[in-house]
Amino acid sequence: ESWNWNSILTKVIILGEIFGVLILGSKFTYIFFSWLNDQLADFALGAVFVLVFIVGCLMFMLPMVPGSAVYLFAGIVIGKQSQASIGFWWGVILASLLGLVAKLVACCGQYGIGFVLGKSVKVQKMIGVDTVPTRAIEYVLNQRGMQPGKVAILVGGPDWPTSVTCGILKLNIPQMILGTLPVFIASIAPQTLVGALLTKESDGNATLWSAVTTACTGVAAVCQAGACLVATRTILRTVEERSEELSQPRPEHAKVAELTAAEADLRAAFAQVEAWPALSSRRKATVLFGAALQLLAGFLLAADFVLVDPICFRKFAVSDSIDIQLDGKVMNVFLVPVGVAAVSIWVLGCCIHTFHSKDIGKLARASLQNQ
Repeated sequence: ESWNWNSILTKVIILGEIFGVLILGSKFTYIFFSWLNDQLADFALGAVFVLVFIVGCLMFMLPMVPGSAVYLFAGIVIGKQSQASIGFWWGVILASLLGLVAKLVACCGQYGIGFVLGKSVKVQKMIGVDTVPTRAIEYVLNQRGMQPGKVAILVGGPDWPTSVTCGILKLNIPQMILGTLPVFIASIAPQTLVGALLTKESDGNATLWSAVTTACTGVAAVCQAGACLVATRTILRTVEERSEELSQPRPEHAKVAELTAAEADLRAAFAQVEAWPALSSRRKATVLFGAALQLLAGFLLAADFVLVDPICFRKFAVSDSIDIQLDGKVMNVFLVPVGVAAVSIWVLGCCIHTFHSKDIGKLARASLQNQ
């Protein structure tokens, strides 16, 4: 009875929304890269390098675009075109280096976004610059050199949020770049090679290339998972060992503390009106329905990862053709009826969340005015 079920169910909905954005973002990213791959087929290799670099940097700036898609795209395009000129392996090496440079440039761009956003006290409060966990991350990232925990956060963390957070915290840019360099071995080189090998499936060594592709994918997955585990362990250990130090007030966070104090009454009003016993039956049903929709949509979308035959989306890779695999229509990536139903359910869940959040907010402000 002491659990805040409205808050729990709302978080379930938010996780479902994030999952849906990532799934849809990755699908349409692959389709876009496939289209771009066809458009670049007749370009000179030098022009391809320039265009891949520009597109890669721009795509990195979008939160929902996975970095792996950029590396695969670079490997496919450059790996294919280099076979007729500088050679396949030189193409893979140059594509990997290009991916690294694009990644580092994008990190600086994302840092800039965070730096600008970080001037807002509300943004600082949102990420909790005055809380122990965020300060623990800041403490680890402020270490000089290639400390394992620092590298693990920069390599294992999601691209966009990690670099933007570095900007909000105003960390040292050269040190951030230095700690990001191992991503070349952990992710960029293996995934670029995987993309390049997709262009060699038709030659006589298809079995060998398939084995190499599987090995490279495994290496990238293990490195990513290992980095996440090390990052989590490092942050938790820092919180445990330096909790008292990190919880001390800081002059640069005085405005954040003032905003937190100023919003105390509103937070108390929210806590009062969203308490499960205080919610009306209609509001309980609304948030329950929204959570159920997101869970259902999430299970349907996730089913494609475990089933032999997908039920939501057609199988589509960066190396595929829109004209062949999707019959020339992008929306054919959705399978009928389950795929269309899953996305529709997800969208409906998002709409219900928006309605419920505005309703609770209106109720809290009315309660505060009546006090």
